[in-house]
Amino acid sequence: MFSLERLVAKIRLHYHANCLDINNALNQMHLMSDEKNEKSNEKHAMIIFTDVFPRLGVDIFKEKEAD
Repeated sequence: MFSLERLVAKIRLHYHANCLDINNALNQMHLMSDEKNEKSNEKHAMIIFTDVFPRLGVDIFKEKEAD
């Protein structure tokens, strides 16, 4: 079972990931400038890495073990 905090974090992850996709699509159709796209993508990516992943228990600084 998910706790409420983890459920909300998962919803936020999907929202911000979708925002990245939408911004990239708008940029590809030349409806959004490159500068605005970079700034918006940076904002959404930083929210994912600094707020959402830690709430989901993902350690982004953990080194991957060699297989």
